[in-house]
Amino acid sequence: MEDHEENENWFSSLIGFFYELDIVYMIDKNKSHNLYLLAINKYEKNEKNKKLTSMYQLLNIIISKYLLAFYYYKDILYNKYSITKEFKHLEYAHVMSYTQFENFNGLEINLCKDEINTMENYFESLDKSSIKYNIKHKKELIELDNLGYYCQYGIERKKDEFKVFEFCLKSAEGGNTSAQNNLGYYYQHGIGIEKDEKKAFEWYLKAASEGDIYAQYNMGICYQNGIGIDKDDKKAFEWYFESAKKYSHAQNILGNCYENGEGLNKDELKAFELYKKSAEQDYVNAQFQLGRCYYKGVGTLINKTKALELYKIAAEKEHTIAQNNLGSLFRNGEGTEKDFKQALFWYNKAADSGNKEAQFSVGEFYTYGYGVEKDEVKAFEYYKKSSDQGHLDAQFILGYCYYEGIGTKVDKAKAFESFKISAENGNVIAQYNAGECYELGIGIYKDEVKAFEYYKKSAKSGYSEAKFILGFYYVNGIGTEINKEKGFELYNEAAGKSGDENIFDKSENEIVDDLDKVNYWYHKSAENDNKFALYKLGEYHELGKGISKNEMRAFEFYKKSADQGFINAYYKLGCLYSKGIHLDVNKEKAFELYKIAAEGGNVDAQKSLASLYERGEGIEKDFEKAIYWYRKAMENGCQESKKSLDLFLK
Repeated sequence: MEDHEENENWFSSLIGFFYELDIVYMIDKNKSHNLYLLAINKYEKNEKNKKLTSMYQLLNIIISKYLLAFYYYKDILYNKYSITKEFKHLEYAHVMSYTQFENFNGLEINLCKDEINTMENYFESLDKSSIKYNIKHKKELIELDNLGYYCQYGIERKKDEFKVFEFCLKSAEGGNTSAQNNLGYYYQHGIGIEKDEKKAFEWYLKAASEGDIYAQYNMGICYQNGIGIDKDDKKAFEWYFESAKKYSHAQNILGNCYENGEGLNKDELKAFELYKKSAEQDYVNAQFQLGRCYYKGVGTLINKTKALELYKIAAEKEHTIAQNNLGSLFRNGEGTEKDFKQALFWYNKAADSGNKEAQFSVGEFYTYGYGVEKDEVKAFEYYKKSSDQGHLDAQFILGYCYYEGIGTKVDKAKAFESFKISAENGNVIAQYNAGECYELGIGIYKDEVKAFEYYKKSAKSGYSEAKFILGFYYVNGIGTEINKEKGFELYNEAAGKSGDENIFDKSENEIVDDLDKVNYWYHKSAENDNKFALYKLGEYHELGKGISKNEMRAFEFYKKSADQGFINAYYKLGCLYSKGIHLDVNKEKAFELYKIAAEGGNVDAQKSLASLYERGEGIEKDFEKAIYWYRKAMENGCQESKKSLDLFLK
């Protein structure tokens, strides 16, 4: 059969198919490829005299094109599910995305006009049942149009995209509006041809002017984003309006235009109607938008039960933002009863698809044990995923995890990096923390100028603790020139604040009282003989009175005070070294500091020094000296020393 010349015209497509699938007992991919091209090339050779001798020849050409397309792109088709899943997690945006992925026509079957006429005449000659069958077949052939779309992403492409462009160009020049629209897309993205947004716009316009709803939609996108033409929201709206007469996606984006006043006056009622119309046609993005309208009361009354229903519909279709929002409704008991397990289920779905908000929420659930056992390691993993995508709170929390060693090893350098990233993205507490890292040399070299800059950013955003520290910097000329007036002004501003920190388990009067005291001691620290004020500031930072608890800062204030000879500050420094609070435990250093303070008359230091001599920590055991210092502390009124001495002498 293969050798018969007429059979080559009539059946080469099927013979090629036999070779490709081993129906003739021998797979020969090259032979099948050549046979697919045989009928097409014969027909294309003579441009002026394209005459079809029979319906069999016509069908052979069409089937050859169909099978050739599958030969090129079958591996891509097998991956349709994974591709669609990949696109579904993309957030709604005015770009070519999943909305077009599902609906775009890609590779035309490239029927010329005489082929179409012959085919139409052929269909007309058949009885009704046969017509139904062949119309269905024609539709199936037109589905081939979608294949070319895959190549624009270069996903597992086995043949070059230039061939796809050629087919599309011929079909577009022949007047096929779907191909014209696709050609616009190929020019826009440089698929099989050099990128040319102006030509893309021209082809979109040509197809749109002929009534192609997808091209009209793309015209809206071009005008809205300035693709191949100057931006023009009004014209974008006009094209969306045309497309929206028949296209659910355009109805959805038109609703967005009405909601945000893009190209026309805002009209939330109209936006709601369009979202509803699109949603009723089962368009997932519109179902999500309609849910959002019910949740926020956009163009309708707030109805969180309805919002939950619509979010659930969209979430079940893998809409990641809907999944995240559904998780939040279950978490907060909005539109339903609180259900942490359901919340976590939907957060996990969204998180697995890459939604950074959901990843952060899953981290919180593992941190606090909501609907799941506490797991700091898993919490850290999800915070990191979210942080890597730019989630501001996750960036800050990640820094805290590295700083404290929560769910990961302590890494001050990574803590600083996370705080810095979060600070640069506007987190006021992270700005304060970055300043502190530069001030104290935590994870980075000390740099008072940079510390000053970060404290200034945080203070400017209203963070009261940053105002205290910034005031201290101005008063003492740290990282900047001395400006006591500015420093005192910042102290007073900070004392008038009480809402930045979640550290107060006190009455309002106690909070104000503590803040006033902090303010007072910051003022006093500006005086020449300020060692006691510095000590008091260390105490307030150590205990978290009126300001966040911060032992590292307390250490710095105690050190400044000790450097000026304040005895009690030596004792406090000894305690910090002895306990290893934000420092390496250093009993030898603790012993030295306790000894200075004890000899200066600090009773607590005398007791602590006796204890070190008794246990031989930081110094060799010396019972006589232990007894001496216990008795010294007793003489100064320390009852605890009497108990310790009695136990020691038994």
